[in-house]
Amino acid sequence: MKKAISIIAFFTILAMAVVLFLDKDKKPASDKIQVTVSTFALYDVSHKLLQNLADVNMIIPFGQDIHSYEMTPQDRIRIEKSKFFIYNGAGLEPWTKSFQSNKNAIDMSRYVKLRKIDSSHKDSSHEHYTYDPHYWLDTDNMIIVTKKLRDIFIKEFPEDASKQIIQNSYYYIKMLENLNKRFKKQLSSCEHDTIIVSHNAFGYLAAKYGFNVISLSGLSSDDMPSAKDLARLSDIIVEKGISVIFREPYVSDALIQSLASETDTMVEVLQPLANITKFESLQMRDYELMMNLNVKKLSFALECK
Repeated sequence: MKKAISIIAFFTILAMAVVLFLDKDKKPASDKIQVTVSTFALYDVSHKLLQNLADVNMIIPFGQDIHSYEMTPQDRIRIEKSKFFIYNGAGLEPWTKSFQSNKNAIDMSRYVKLRKIDSSHKDSSHEHYTYDPHYWLDTDNMIIVTKKLRDIFIKEFPEDASKQIIQNSYYYIKMLENLNKRFKKQLSSCEHDTIIVSHNAFGYLAAKYGFNVISLSGLSSDDMPSAKDLARLSDIIVEKGISVIFREPYVSDALIQSLASETDTMVEVLQPLANITKFESLQMRDYELMMNLNVKKLSFALECK
């Protein structure tokens, strides 16, 4: 009997030791405010405003196309438990519909200046959009986003933390103003007026800085061009003397590469910043750095002086 008790006690202690060993590396649950966002641009501004005051998490994994994202049960739990769920809106994330009535949900498209899609140019590839949802590429809109999030966040923190958020917003807005100046300067005098891209996420940049965008697909990277579309683009590239065409970093580039081969053009990556790649995330690349890379590539492709 004593031997049996000793064996039971031994295995009980062993089991407890195993549990303690497995749990020793687990981080304790954070007591900070949880903020969940849908896109990289919203992640960047929220993180830069809050810094160490809150845990800011992007719901979509790095390297995944936001247009084709499918929400998991774990994502739903994270959103429900967050103090704020900040999403892009304007039709970009259809999966947010079930959260839009939640008290913690903030649709940032309600506050920015949206570009309405010309109905005369609508086709079946993007007929579900009324407005172009890629508004974060306009620095004026990002300034509006920054101010709105600043005003929302400061209500949740004591005075000292609120002052820090306000100070952080000044720095972020100044960065956005400097980006705008850089884009204006580098794209002010260019040989060409048109870029070719895989999908049309760059309408706000084009409208703001005076160039045209022609895309293989519509506003969604899931849209597929026809053989007729590809032939038309090939003719435009040759006619306009375009030497660089753009692909996106996490979308299949097979069609772009085929078009480049046919027209003897160079392929470059232009970042729409709805998300970034895993490699870019490991390099700690932020909105400012990625936009600076974008303007350099645009300036090269448009042959700006």
